[in-house]
Amino acid sequence: MAKKKKKGKTSGNSDKGTNTKNPLLKAQSQFLQSLPTKVRDNFFSNKQVDADTRAEIWSSQADLGEDLVNQYSWATPDERCLKILKHFAPIVEIGCGANAYWARKMHERGIDIMAFDTQLNQGGQITSNNADGASTIESTSTSTKSSKKRKRKDKDDGKKVFEDGFVIHQGGPNILDNTEKIGKRSLFLCYPDEDVMEGSEGVEAAESMGASCLEHFTGDTVIHVGEVYGDTPSMDQAPWGRSSGPQFQQRLAAEYHCILKAKLTNWLHVMDTISVWKRSELCSIVFAGDEEDDNDSDEEVEYRHIPKDETLPTDVAAPCAKHLL
Repeated sequence: MAKKKKKGKTSGNSDKGTNTKNPLLKAQSQFLQSLPTKVRDNFFSNKQVDADTRAEIWSSQADLGEDLVNQYSWATPDERCLKILKHFAPIVEIGCGANAYWARKMHERGIDIMAFDTQLNQGGQITSNNADGASTIESTSTSTKSSKKRKRKDKDDGKKVFEDGFVIHQGGPNILDNTEKIGKRSLFLCYPDEDVMEGSEGVEAAESMGASCLEHFTGDTVIHVGEVYGDTPSMDQAPWGRSSGPQFQQRLAAEYHCILKAKLTNWLHVMDTISVWKRSELCSIVFAGDEEDDNDSDEEVEYRHIPKDETLPTDVAAPCAKHLL
């Protein structure tokens, strides 16, 4: 009798066999896999991909991507990142969006998750109802526009119940002040500032919801999904990326330290990651002023203590330079 083949181990962010439970990942993966490897790996290379091919693919991706954002989410969860989220549970998400896709995926896997959004019916949605047909974003923090009713149970008591029984509640960053309700949950933010248009001419930047969350959050762990400083391939959105504003990222990097960063399944023009940040311990040092000089006062400075087991590697290199380390 022939021996049965052993099942091979999976690694990275593979989701083979689970796409049926993750329609966003399935649709996105099917689109990406339909493209030649050369195009996927070199989409913005003028030498590898001609302009007409790039334009055709860009148009197809834009149409599909907008539909998937409105149906599901801006970023795509996979099994690896859900495993990460489970490790840092319990979790509270602010700005979960009308679909609450990430929160519902967590709920399906038994993760303790509380989800909030100020706009229960249109948070995080893209609309194309401008006179010129241009797409706009329904802001989680500022939008007051009405939207079409969805095929879910909606009530007027500040919550929304999905068909699978999962409930999201109405609320924004200030809900984090309620420590009795929130407890010591990790804060999860997925594309918190997708409506912030930093540096765009004639466009007033919306308030950073991410920064507001950090203002109210008293816990120790922040989990961010989206692009972070230096990762985006977009020159218009560089260096902060398209998902969280500079006000949020500057405060996050100053008051917290990153302990984990992992790549997600991305569209051709995006470099989303899931990153986990721990609040840093602060150490104050006081330099005494000269007692004989009335104008020389004490000076206090602060430094962060980052434990060795929470410090990311300093030595990193691209494959082309790895042999130098």
